[in-house]
Amino acid sequence: MKIHKTYLSLTLLIILTTFSWITSCTHSAKISDIPEVCFERDVLPIFINNCMRAGCHGSGGESRMALDTYAGISRNVVPGNPNGSRIYTVLTNTWGINLMPPNQPLTLENRTLIRVWIEQGARQTTCTIPVTNIRNSEN
Repeated sequence: MKIHKTYLSLTLLIILTTFSWITSCTHSAKISDIPEVCFERDVLPIFINNCMRAGCHGSGGESRMALDTYAGISRNVVPGNPNGSRIYTVLTNTWGINLMPPNQPLTLENRTLIRVWIEQGARQTTCTIPVTNIRNSEN
């Protein structure tokens, strides 16, 4: 009986410790110092280069989710909330049968650009300054 109480106490201690550790792990990135991510220059090319392979997510593709326009992409985004945005959670999945893009995950740089764009409000912006450091996942 005493051993049972000891195991129960240890189990409860482990559960409480794990719960407090998980709930205390929060991080809010300060994005106000980051330059604005431009949709047409920075974000749209990522989707075009990685999501339209074999017509998967183009307007006439196999999928019902077209990712070749701002309208199609923004339907799956909650501005200011990457983790609440279907498109971001799918692109950052690391396991399961529906990994996107299939067999070729986006680079950390591209996932970060999409995340920052969403956190900045997911606006449809057009910029004239050329991009210098974006690589698609084929490089």
